[in-house]
Amino acid sequence: MNPYLHLAADHAAEEIENYIVKNQLQPHDRLPSERKFSEMLGINRITFREAIKRLESEHILYSLKGSGTYVAPPKLRTNTGVNFSFHSYCAANGYKSSSKVLNIYRTTGTPFICQKLNIPASSSIYVLKRIRYIDSNPAMLETTHIAESLCPGLNEFDFDKGHPSLFELLSSEYHIYPQKTSYSLGMTYADTDTSLHLNLKKGSPLFYFNVTTSTGSDQVIEYCQTLKRMDYFGINSDLFP
Repeated sequence: MNPYLHLAADHAAEEIENYIVKNQLQPHDRLPSERKFSEMLGINRITFREAIKRLESEHILYSLKGSGTYVAPPKLRTNTGVNFSFHSYCAANGYKSSSKVLNIYRTTGTPFICQKLNIPASSSIYVLKRIRYIDSNPAMLETTHIAESLCPGLNEFDFDKGHPSLFELLSSEYHIYPQKTSYSLGMTYADTDTSLHLNLKKGSPLFYFNVTTSTGSDQVIEYCQTLKRMDYFGINSDLFP
């Protein structure tokens, strides 16, 4: 990129952010038209478009073809040191959440999964696979593994309607209380199946989270493998001396 265009676009992006704050624009509020806004900033449209593109990549703005450019809602910040219910966390941050169960079934755990759940090899487990939605948009693909011995009959509950929160169900029906989590995380890319479930192009970047949840007495409750869209989630990590 031309160095001058790069610097000009940086400055324009900052001015657009200042405009959003000064005018107290809220998520999904529309910005002025490209012509009007570029004139307000005193820049050409090429620079303006580059600034918009940059802010879209940072999930500060989003554009709808034929409609305009809008303020994007803030990302949900995943704090690696905190355990949370997806539905409660979305509600606390002003989002509507929902889930769709793709499958729940009982099977024999693989050696790897049994090790993660700290149960004997070849133990019976439940596998719960769900799509998680934020404001009706698919944002997460989640596969949860739980030992059958811990919560027999889990596959009889309706997670779409009667029991949307697994943690609430574990607490109310089985008196199991999640308190601790350990994470491994990184970045991956959407394969064909994942791209269809999350409404993404194949090869789109994703966060992956492998999470082990335990009780206060260190009994493993679940091992969960989650793929998260980067346009909906960010990552926080608290460091202590």
